[in-house]
Amino acid sequence: MAPSRCLAIAILAAGLPLAACKLVKNEPPQVASTAGSVATSFDNPAFDPEKTVEEIWQPKLLPYLKAKTGPFAEVRQAVQGGPDEAGKRFGYRAVDSMPWTVAATIEGKITAADTGTRAATIEVDTDGDGAADLTVQIGPVFKGTALRDSIDFVSFNSFANQIEYAKFGKALNAHIYNATLTALPRDKLVGRTVTLLGVFTLDDPKAKPLVTPAELSLEAVP
Repeated sequence: MAPSRCLAIAILAAGLPLAACKLVKNEPPQVASTAGSVATSFDNPAFDPEKTVEEIWQPKLLPYLKAKTGPFAEVRQAVQGGPDEAGKRFGYRAVDSMPWTVAATIEGKITAADTGTRAATIEVDTDGDGAADLTVQIGPVFKGTALRDSIDFVSFNSFANQIEYAKFGKALNAHIYNATLTALPRDKLVGRTVTLLGVFTLDDPKAKPLVTPAELSLEAVP
């Protein structure tokens, strides 16, 4: 065998072990650990959003909102002075980049009811001028997560991931619907006086508030 051919075979043979190896990047331990926990939590059977809401509703959520709230006329006046003024007095936001969510006690006459949709609402006149000052969601479908975003004692960091946080927000809306709103006489709402404790987000302070109730009652029919 020619010397040059022997040399070529020797070089190829020496390279074979390297070609058969696959280099794998080692992830830092904290990255690998975090990735594993998130993947597992997506299928966490122990998380029960309805039970979580039930445990906090009466002992924590309602007292918290009642301590934050003000009469709607007062809250509205504060909003006109600027969302930061209203938010600091009557509301909460988790981070500065989020809009404030404020709480208000509301009493007024129902001027209209849109109950032909699952995202049902009522219009409420609070100052007696005949025009609606706000819209109240009565479900069963609710827009937004104002109830979730109004409280400071439960945050995104309380949950394993964004999916659980979203389920918690939906469970809050479902709770008020199942506990109170499902029993409303939907064909006999207009003209009735309604009283409620509700929250709304100041994403557009100039717009008519879209209120999600935490408590709601109708005047008794004579």
